[in-house]
Amino acid sequence: MKQPIRKLMGMRPPPVNFVKDYRRTWWTTRHFLNRNRWSCLFALALTLVSAALFIHPHDKTLLAGVQGQAADPALSRLAAEVSHWGDFLLFNLGGTFLIWLFGYLRGLRWIQRLAYSALFGAILAGIVCNAFRFTVGRARPKAQLEDRFYGFPGTLNGWDFHGFPSGHTSAVFGTAAPLATAAGPWGAPVLLVSGTVGWSRLYKNQHYPTDVMVGAVLGLIFGTATGWHLRKVRLRLSRAKRRQRSRGSVGGLLSPEYLSSSTPKSIL
Repeated sequence: MKQPIRKLMGMRPPPVNFVKDYRRTWWTTRHFLNRNRWSCLFALALTLVSAALFIHPHDKTLLAGVQGQAADPALSRLAAEVSHWGDFLLFNLGGTFLIWLFGYLRGLRWIQRLAYSALFGAILAGIVCNAFRFTVGRARPKAQLEDRFYGFPGTLNGWDFHGFPSGHTSAVFGTAAPLATAAGPWGAPVLLVSGTVGWSRLYKNQHYPTDVMVGAVLGLIFGTATGWHLRKVRLRLSRAKRRQRSRGSVGGLLSPEYLSSSTPKSIL
């Protein structure tokens, strides 16, 4: 009984270099943002202008449409549960750890780095989101105050003035965007979960539609920045896998042995 366990332990890939993967992820993220800084700024500016001109004047109407005439107890419970998925410790940190653990046990270094990218996307989106929130000081709908921007002095009055943008939405999209960018179709369900979290923030009367919209765009921008390099890695691995199959080889391509010996280190 002990021998199979020892054999399985022996097949486990060696520990990864956390510092090296962290530096690699941070370098590729900075490279993307520096190279595409004008595109990212344009996307953010376009979002802010569109939100101000087309969504903000109808915020209360759209919010009432999402919430309905009367609160549904079942939907209220669902929104409360889904909203917790946007908590940093649950969805962002916990989810990325599970992704990393899967990549570690399977010996897939690009999956391990994908976990870093998802966590980085959430952190960067959250930092920029909070910079907005402490600057503009928009009141939340549930505060039942005049819908305007109270500025930094307003944010000192409490959490009710931290409405714009939605922190939960920016963090959850910051985690989902690298998965959708690098993992292809496998990341689509995570984007669906992110959209559900945005809906829950509206249904719980925590944010206006413009808050959720801008928060989602922040998450998508920084999540794409952290995951774009790994998209290239996945495509190269897929092409290598097809070439290997065309040569008549069966299996072993994504094994720890293949990734440690046959795959060029430059793409990992």
